[in-house]
Amino acid sequence: MLSRRQRILNRYARYVQKPVLSAIKSPTLVRKAFSLSAVLFSKRPAGLQVDRLTLGTIPAYRCHIADAPEHGTLLYIHGGGFVIGDILSYRHLVARMAQAAGMRGVFVDYRLAPEHPFPAALDDVETAYRALLDTPDGGPICVVGDSAGGNLALALILRLKRRGLPLPAACACMSPVTDLRLQNPSLARNRKRDPLISPEWGARSVAQYLAGQSPEQEDASPILGDFTGAPPTYLCCDVTEVLYDDGRLMAEHLRKAGVAVTFSEHQGLPHVWQLNVGRSPEADASVAEIGTFLSRHATSAR
Repeated sequence: MLSRRQRILNRYARYVQKPVLSAIKSPTLVRKAFSLSAVLFSKRPAGLQVDRLTLGTIPAYRCHIADAPEHGTLLYIHGGGFVIGDILSYRHLVARMAQAAGMRGVFVDYRLAPEHPFPAALDDVETAYRALLDTPDGGPICVVGDSAGGNLALALILRLKRRGLPLPAACACMSPVTDLRLQNPSLARNRKRDPLISPEWGARSVAQYLAGQSPEQEDASPILGDFTGAPPTYLCCDVTEVLYDDGRLMAEHLRKAGVAVTFSEHQGLPHVWQLNVGRSPEADASVAEIGTFLSRHATSAR
């Protein structure tokens, strides 16, 4: 049984956010609508502080709550279909998750499509991660991503493996998109059930990101990659999401590669419901659970 607050948020997602995402084709207008919604409806925690950073050449932000303990770095890679997402939309979530993990929260402001198509976003995330590796007090590092950010987090791990670079202590992905071939059954099966994301908006965003390049490569569709030796990974999604199979099949793929996987499955929650942290008990519980997972593996890596 969902809480009353979450049921209200679900209705807002279904009857306001989903139609807006589906109807507006201009990335600029969608970005403005997404940011405005976040400013109006996200819950800023008391003591929130946001500081600008530069990781290599990549703009970033440190999001933290005053007096919260910080050991290591939680590198947050935001979602938004590769075309939207900014610090205004995510500062509250990054700070709350970092607090739950007892880590320093860092938001990567990677370049967005269609102005900067694949693989610009992944290149930026890799540059930011490399900069953290060179930061004396940067580690241990945990990588977290939601939706398209989950795609980038998993693709980052594959790149790091190929380059022989140190891997993060852990990875957590919320409602990740893992297969840009867009062939998983839940895309059609959950078309009407998903409270927030329509397959049309997702396909349009992926097309803008790929800009004609093939999704049949692991940097674009990480489910095609070899994750042998990858760090412990937490995945969560809701059975009503159009991306449900992306998360479920990714968990199976990781397990076959010998990765320690935690797969958290839910019922009746919107895509990346963790953005409602501070406003619904379901979001609060999920953020706390992810924080505990990250804290455990970061502590083991110290």
